[in-house]
Amino acid sequence: MDNEKELYMFNKCLDYYYGNILISDNVGKILYVNETLLKMYGLTRERALSMSVYDFIKEGILDKSAVIEALKTGKSAFIKLCVNSGVMIDCVAKPVYGSDGEVEYIIAISYDETFMREMQRQLSIEKARTEEFKDKLLFIQQANNKYRSIITADKQMKNIFRSLKYLAASDSSIILYGESGVGKDVLANYIHNNSIRKDEIFMPVNCGAIPSELMEAEFFGYEKGAFTGADRRGKKGIFEMGKGGTVFLDEIGDLPLFMQAKLLRFLDSGEIKRIGSTKIIYSDVRILAATNKDLKQLVKEGKFREELYYRLNIIPIFIPPLRERPDDIKAISEYYLKEFNQKYNRNIGFSKEQKERLNSYSWPGNIRELRNEIERYVIINGDKNILSDRIINKECLSDNTKKSKCTKDLRSAKEEFEKEYIKSVLIDCGWKIQKTADKLGIHRSVLYSKIEKYKLRQNNK
Repeated sequence: MDNEKELYMFNKCLDYYYGNILISDNVGKILYVNETLLKMYGLTRERALSMSVYDFIKEGILDKSAVIEALKTGKSAFIKLCVNSGVMIDCVAKPVYGSDGEVEYIIAISYDETFMREMQRQLSIEKARTEEFKDKLLFIQQANNKYRSIITADKQMKNIFRSLKYLAASDSSIILYGESGVGKDVLANYIHNNSIRKDEIFMPVNCGAIPSELMEAEFFGYEKGAFTGADRRGKKGIFEMGKGGTVFLDEIGDLPLFMQAKLLRFLDSGEIKRIGSTKIIYSDVRILAATNKDLKQLVKEGKFREELYYRLNIIPIFIPPLRERPDDIKAISEYYLKEFNQKYNRNIGFSKEQKERLNSYSWPGNIRELRNEIERYVIINGDKNILSDRIINKECLSDNTKKSKCTKDLRSAKEEFEKEYIKSVLIDCGWKIQKTADKLGIHRSVLYSKIEKYKLRQNNK
């Protein structure tokens, strides 16, 4: 491309530039103006190029000039000025120096206030989008290891997955019932990935892991300075961050009554009001819920709001425990054995006796317990007695619980098992809290409360 064509292209681009551009020499004579400036000032190009910046003031085209200020001081100047049409503009004039250190030209760029307000608005929108993206990315990073491949050989589970694939498209609320560790989070993720919201965020939330005093802030967010200890920038809540996507409320039965009322209002209206704000924000999210409790019984006991129960219970799905899915015990055991052999660079297998024990054990912790057991088995390099002994000990504990049914109530029996099981996992993890919490599938704050509840100590026998 020759110089003439390059110059033509350059001038054409500047004429399409939204702002006003003016170049003068070192005495204020106008050397160049773009088309945008000519339209705003009501001039022809020939007229403008015959003038100086001082003529703009003399003829009342402008009330003041940033170029004149830059010529006087030899420094950049920023001035808010008024065009004779009444339009207010912001103008920046910058001197260009030659090799001798003297001013050769002045370049001035200006925008009307409408443009600047729009730019500020767009910048605010982009900043908000960036913050929202960072919040979502952080949430995804925290949860991205939570979900695993769907492994099932059980006829019941295959039917459930077929039903869920169809129901996922409905966008209705679905509640998953099942014991702890059966894979409710995996099914919730499956529903999301087969829904119209699959390209949006999926936000899993364990309701039992959030302290009650922080629940409203976590779900609905807060403004800066809303309370002592609040982030100085404020914070978006889960429902606001989940806009357009799916929020999975695991252990919904653990929500306190005051939060149940707020959740019901959000489900009915989509309205969010951050703590410390009077502004109403609307957010469209799909709610999936899960529980290992009998919500209907909780309603009777006054521990769960009846309106919320019926609002969530539109499509109830009941997930059978692992002990009722013998084909899955085999399939999932083999899957995790392969996974942990690769992870720990082992080549461990199951003996016939071990397979029988895996199938005969009741697995009260369901898939979570099975996964932990297989990982432990691979870590100790397939010691043929350890896996059997672990399961025998648990079966003995289960048998002892059955034998003591006349002297202990169900709560005491469950707590005794929970105490022993948590203690065994703590020992296996070397009393590393985060590692133990991950293996148990609970938040570390919940684990700390369990350790205090059962008075577990590292030197306890």
